[in-house]
Amino acid sequence: MVSEAVCTISVPQTTQELELAIWRYKTSDICGNELFCQWQAIRTAALALNLLETTNDSIAGEDSY
Repeated sequence: MVSEAVCTISVPQTTQELELAIWRYKTSDICGNELFCQWQAIRTAALALNLLETTNDSIAGEDSY
């Protein structure tokens, strides 16, 4: 039986917060469940921010034609 990890790490909401979280992840010496929780928060934020960027993707001046 696989046990669920209980993560209390907040998910970054902005690109700047995500970059800081990635830096902390790379430079930390944590392991185990805490490392997994940080990775999961970074992954969730990256997917959410990527979705926001792709849905707001528009060409500047496209309304002028």
